Amino acid sequence: MVWVVKVMRLSNGVVEGVLDNGLKVLVKEDHTMPLASCYVWYNLGSRNEHPGITGISHWVEHMLFKGTPKFPKELLMRLIERKGGRWNGFTSRDYTAYFEDLPSSDIELAIEIESDRMSNAIFDPKEVEAERMVIISERQGAENHPEFLLEEAVLATAILAHPYRWSVIGYESDLRSITRDELFMYYKRYYAPNNAVLVVVGDVSAAYVFELAKKHFGDFERGETPPEPRTKEPPQRGERRTVVKREAHGEYVFIAYHIPQAGHEDIPALYALEAVLSMGRSSRLYRNLVEGNIAVWASAHLHIAKEPSLLWLRSQARDGVTVEQLEKALLTEVERIAQDGISLQELQRALNQVEASFIYSQEGVSMRAMQLGFFEIIASYRYADELLERIRTVTVNDVQLMAQRYLHEDNRTIGHFIPTSSRRSKAPEVAR
Repeated sequence: MVWVVKVMRLSNGVVEGVLDNGLKVLVKEDHTMPLASCYVWYNLGSRNEHPGITGISHWVEHMLFKGTPKFPKELLMRLIERKGGRWNGFTSRDYTAYFEDLPSSDIELAIEIESDRMSNAIFDPKEVEAERMVIISERQGAENHPEFLLEEAVLATAILAHPYRWSVIGYESDLRSITRDELFMYYKRYYAPNNAVLVVVGDVSAAYVFELAKKHFGDFERGETPPEPRTKEPPQRGERRTVVKREAHGEYVFIAYHIPQAGHEDIPALYALEAVLSMGRSSRLYRNLVEGNIAVWASAHLHIAKEPSLLWLRSQARDGVTVEQLEKALLTEVERIAQDGISLQELQRALNQVEASFIYSQEGVSMRAMQLGFFEIIASYRYADELLERIRTVTVNDVQLMAQRYLHEDNRTIGHFIPTSSRRSKAPEVAR
């Protein structure tokens, strides 16, 4: 008989259990509306790939929408849409995930679908070839956007050794050479209960969800554990630069700084630093670059992940502003925080915005299920609450220290995108 190794009800309302085949189950009851969201997260993403098969995780995700003998693809779509539901999937560097949002009375359908395609996806050769061209077209379409090209170039320059250095969609040469058998074997090896987390949030009984999990996943055998990256990214020991030139409109500057992994003690203060730089119209980048007529837009983005990742500054220059001037303006904002710090009022506004962002990210059962699964994959689902509590304790000195510790010259990679189809006009110097 299949049994649950561990079930516990935690203070934040999440009920956690693990089947003896390794499937983790997280359930959060919410009886405010007759809706439920079902996610299955796999500990499998582009970080588990290697050169020659880059993009394979994303491609396998596409193939799981092509149906099984029990649920042909046309039937899958009809079943979900007939219930008034929605479904989709996505792949990242750390995970692959699938979800269904449905009336709570139909939650078994979602769990049955995810159970079935964990082991019975078809990978018909004709579908594989058709999807090859879809994904290659997706990649080629992305290459028409300067932001994609520049981010890919900066990633490959900032990260020299770790698999985070390539984009999730993979290299086109790999997409052209990966075989149907490689795709299928990747799926059969790693789509297994011990590599997965089932998350259900909504108007359901936790006990009922566990019974469904045992019914539909309980007979599955454990699979292979995806290969963990052996390579650790070596420390950066000096500024790196890259330039991308292509026919397009607009000039861009992207700057990437190395940061630690999720769970590190500096992450809360880095969230506050990100908010000071670019969250809202009162942020440094908006006030001084966008309203200062230097940038069309400017943003900072903290990308927390399983392993050390990057904090990004991204911006597009206004017409008449050069990439050199835009870079200088971006670095000036960073240097001001590192040298002069921030005010208490600025900090409080940033912390309020971060907390509001966390709260808004949990609106609706689907968003709550997504947050639970995301944090469970990169650290632990408990980490989300711990993180917010620690963010509330960040001080002005903490924010200044983060700018000094991470946003310095030797830890940064700067990328310029320069269009070849328009003449770069000379603009006046941007004042520091």
